[in-house]
Parts: sequence; structure tokens; C-alpha cells
Amino acid sequence: MPADAKRRPGVLAATRNELVRGLEQRHGALWHRVNRVVIVAGYPLDRALHRVRALRADGCESLLALAVALLYLADVRTGFVGKPRSGGGPWHRYTLTDLAQLAFGAQGDAELRRARRALDMMVSLGWAHPTRQAREYRPESRTFVSFPGIRRLNLDRLCAMTGTTWLLKRDRQHADAHKGSNVASLRHSRRAATGARADREQAQRAIDARQRTGQAGGAGWHLGQAPPSSAGSGPLAFADILPILDDKG
Repeated sequence: MPADAKRRPGVLAATRNELVRGLEQRHGALWHRVNRVVIVAGYPLDRALHRVRALRADGCESLLALAVALLYLADVRTGFVGKPRSGGGPWHRYTLTDLAQLAFGAQGDAELRRARRALDMMVSLGWAHPTRQAREYRPESRTFVSFPGIRRLNLDRLCAMTGTTWLLKRDRQHADAHKGSNVASLRHSRRAATGARADREQAQRAIDARQRTGQAGGAGWHLGQAPPSSAGSGPLAFADILPILDDKG
């Protein structure tokens, strides 16, 4: 339990207690709703969805540890897993290594696999949204830089399954009244997550422009000439196209 648990929303402790009761002690409706429904993490998709036996003890332990860790790292209003920056702006996000350290006390290969599988289990139960990868293109190095994934808990679903929805509603109203607009900056996170998509769309527009220029001038790629960036792909291809856009601007 975090040291400052008394200052945290009451829904966190109540939900944690129900998770412990259901997953560790295997009592109550939560256990019956989870043990036969959750995927078999680490199996191929066609087998992961067809569980024959109940969730094993080690799987319960991993699921419980990560669920509690994310619960205390999430914004109660949005479910965004992160923490505010002191100077404002997009919230700080945690890497998979961070989550493995917080949930399992280590960050070796085994703990990373446990964290990844536990995340998959949470997504299959609807407790968490699928992780959205965030990358940003750096023109000076002509490469993409990866950032910690964007993770969000589905607190509505999680609290509905643990019977703590009324506490979640109460604590959200309290947060709205006392914290105002200090909420997870999802808009900036989405911008980072869609950076690669924007680069692809920009590159495609440049290709179309070159093809139109070639048709007007009687020569171009449509006549069989290789595009200038054909030797590369991915980030290198985008980097070759971006200067053309700058010239046209």
C-alpha cells in the first residue's frame, strides 16, 4: 500500500480490497467472473481465448500485483496511468520496465514478461484499454524516437466488477470540485501517439504530388523510374520526402 494512502481517493483502497478477496482468496462473484473468462496469457490468440481450466495461482498473483499497481498510478477521473508534471503539460508516463519494478520488485526479463502478460489479461477483462504506442519523428537524426506507451485503466468496468462504482462516482465529483482542470493531458498524448500516422499521410501526399509533377513533365515514377527514396524505407523514406514539402511551403 502506498505511504500516502490516507490522502488518496477511497475508491482505490476499496477496489484493491475486492481484488485481493477475489483473486488471492478466490471468494465472491469477482473470482467466478474472472477465472474462466480471462485469456491464457502468452498463448497464441486462437488458443488464448479458449480456457479449459481455471486461472492458475501464479497468474492470479501477477494479475493482482499489476492491477493494484496501475490502480494507484491512474488518474481517478480518466484512468490515465501517469502523474502530473510540476510545470504542467503532458503527464509523465511509465514504461513497462517501471511497471514491472513497481508491481514485482524487479525489472529483469522474467518480470517484463510477467508485466506484459498481466497487461494482456487486464485488457481481455476490459479493466484496461490496449496500450497505444507513441513515437515522434526527429528530422535532425532522420529517425523515430519511441516514448512510453499510453496506458489507461477502464475504471468504470473495473469498479463495476468489484462493486465500487458508487465510490468512483463520489471521488470523481470530489476531484472535479477540488482539482479543477488538473486532469491528465490526453490531448497531448494522442498527438504523440498519432505522430507516425501523420508522417505516413504526409509522405503519401508528397508521393502523389511527385507523381502529378512527373505526369505534367513527361517523366516520373509512372514511367518506370525508381523513386529517389526506393533504396530506403520507413523513416528514411519519410526523411527524403520532407525537404520537398518544405520547398513547396
